[in-house]
Amino acid sequence: MKQWFAVHTQPQKEWLASQELKRQGFEVYYPKFLKTRRHARRTDEIITPLFPRYIFVAFDLEETPWRCINGTRGVVHLLTNNNKPVCLPAQIIIGLKDRETPLGVVPLETLSLFTGGNKVRIVEGAFEGYNATIIAQSDQQRVQLLIEFMGRQLQLGIPVQMIEAA
Repeated sequence: MKQWFAVHTQPQKEWLASQELKRQGFEVYYPKFLKTRRHARRTDEIITPLFPRYIFVAFDLEETPWRCINGTRGVVHLLTNNNKPVCLPAQIIIGLKDRETPLGVVPLETLSLFTGGNKVRIVEGAFEGYNATIIAQSDQQRVQLLIEFMGRQLQLGIPVQMIEAA
């Protein structure tokens, strides 16, 4: 029975590793998302790996000579525990594939850990230690928060990496 496993790739070699594994007959899943890139007053969107340096491969552990994966171009190693590949729950891969758009990307907003109304704590920056309520996610990397500051409600936008669940 086929199961899904994680493959650690060389930096920026996810596509190469996935193509080489497909050429060897493996079923490969390489999840991607659209990233907004801003540089020199220009904004564009690029397709980038959802999990940098990781792709997923499906095979039957009992019938497939899986050690050849480690020798594949672009691959560092198959994730193992005690020399046995670590199996991922199939629902993770199925859930990601179900969210994909026709362009083949997974919208980040479908994976968001935080939604409007969630209570969070700010863990970095000038407002570190303050509790807040999420108003909205302004883009893929920022959230709009409402905090109590000096006796009044204050709205601010911060990177999602600066908050945690309260």
